[in-house]
Amino acid sequence: MLSTQVVNQTRRLAVPASAVGYNRKGDQPHTAPVSVKSLGKASNGVSVATLDGRGPVSSLALVIGAGSRHEESPGVAHLLKASLVRARPGDNIVRTYREFEFRGNTLYTSVSRENIIIGSNFLRDDLVDVVPGLINQVFNPSFQPYEFLDALPGVSDETAASLANPTTRVLDTLHHIAFRRGLGNSLFATDRALNNLKRSDLQAFASAHFTAEKIAIVGSGVAHDELEALVNSSFDGVAVPSTSGAAPSPASAYFGGETRISGSGPSHVAIGFKSEAFTNIHAHATSLVLRAVLDGTQRLKWGSTSGATGLLAKAAAPGTDVTAFNASYTDAGLFGLYIKGNAANVKSVAHRSIAAIHSVASINDADLSRAKKAAIVDAEVSVNRDDLIADIGRQVLAGGNGFMTVGELAQEISKVSKEDVAQAAKALLSSKSSVVTYGDLSKLPYADEL
Repeated sequence: MLSTQVVNQTRRLAVPASAVGYNRKGDQPHTAPVSVKSLGKASNGVSVATLDGRGPVSSLALVIGAGSRHEESPGVAHLLKASLVRARPGDNIVRTYREFEFRGNTLYTSVSRENIIIGSNFLRDDLVDVVPGLINQVFNPSFQPYEFLDALPGVSDETAASLANPTTRVLDTLHHIAFRRGLGNSLFATDRALNNLKRSDLQAFASAHFTAEKIAIVGSGVAHDELEALVNSSFDGVAVPSTSGAAPSPASAYFGGETRISGSGPSHVAIGFKSEAFTNIHAHATSLVLRAVLDGTQRLKWGSTSGATGLLAKAAAPGTDVTAFNASYTDAGLFGLYIKGNAANVKSVAHRSIAAIHSVASINDADLSRAKKAAIVDAEVSVNRDDLIADIGRQVLAGGNGFMTVGELAQEISKVSKEDVAQAAKALLSSKSSVVTYGDLSKLPYADEL
């Protein structure tokens, strides 16, 4: 082994002594200093955020604070997402699709617990066409009855396909058990919810939430000044209220509890605990490091399905895996364990997993260093273009002093100490758990047995 001493660092390289030799002053920067981030406002008060420096392909999205947590009528956010691209007055919906397709651009809509998003990926020169195209769809005054009716079957099929996946169903149910309302509202519009929704419900929901204070236009790989100018010109003649005047959505409260779902196939158990919001930057970074300390994911193609270095690696059993997850929102968070496999092993795996959380207080410096590196890697590789836009948008809508890039998050992660992680683990275990079990319920333990 070759030991190379550099300023502030020691590197041990598993290569012959003649192969590598270098000297570096200080730490390597977390990111190359090429991306330029900017935040401003259009003339009507809509937020405009950009992160420029990602090559010839650009991404743009309108991120609207109208996710499922804001629903008063169940399923309205999901149905509105599916109805967002419509025929404009005097135009045809086919023209909209073809204009995007002919340029090689994408067009998509999505909904999360906090936001509805309409976005596109395109070559940098097409920004001038994409900006008005997206804005005109969001503020399209036309909503014909047939468009409402046409969206219903697709939403029903989307819900059925999503909830047929046990993992999706369990995690959606876990949020309901943890938060009940708000963040506990389901992401999916069930057939029962669709039967109760009217076109006027969607129009009222859009009127309440499609306001300047709840919209962020986010671009990646675009020039900020050009985007802001195009946004102002595209909004010319479009009435965008600064606020709806409606009462703001209440803050999410954590409750906890248990529910059991009968199903076939492998058993699934999710155990959640109250965690921190992403707006609490250091606490959020600590949660990411804690998740990496526990880990439980397969990090190598040829490695164990439960990993080899996280504390949960020893908690798994043959045929039964356990992983840690962290979901952070504007004002709350949900941290937990997800167990999947043989029903006979679930109870013992859960016991060892909870013991692993207790043992976080005794990790050493090497464990913490590994976890920080893993947390930074996961923060980068788990985010694609669309996820990056969504993350910037939710940060901007949450207020504060702008948004944090992955590089800046990496710097915050590097500041996390063993004491921070130990305190976070202790706080998890002091909260009431939320437990969802799925499978053969005659063989699966209850929450108080875990």
